[in-house]
Amino acid sequence: MSSISRHTSTTMYACPHCNKPGISALRRALLGPAIPATCTVCGRKVGVSAGRTLVATAPFMVAVTVAPFAPTPALSIAAWVVGALAMFALFFKFVPLIKR
Repeated sequence: MSSISRHTSTTMYACPHCNKPGISALRRALLGPAIPATCTVCGRKVGVSAGRTLVATAPFMVAVTVAPFAPTPALSIAAWVVGALAMFALFFKFVPLIKR
């Protein structure tokens, strides 16, 4: 079986309660300190820490601040896109799921 056929479009993340893949990538992307998710395996609440989430949003906040001063609309849009991509990359890499 090739690595492409083993990969599914619904990546699941391990729940910190049961250690089984019970949080979808989309649901994880929508998590916030005040917005928990429910593990599809054990049914318990999962969240993220406020501090690390705030750090992960920093690139997007910089983009929002800088974009209005861009000399062209294309550069303004590019700042938003790069900021959003960096924010999600940091969020998925450095913000762990925690028990709620």
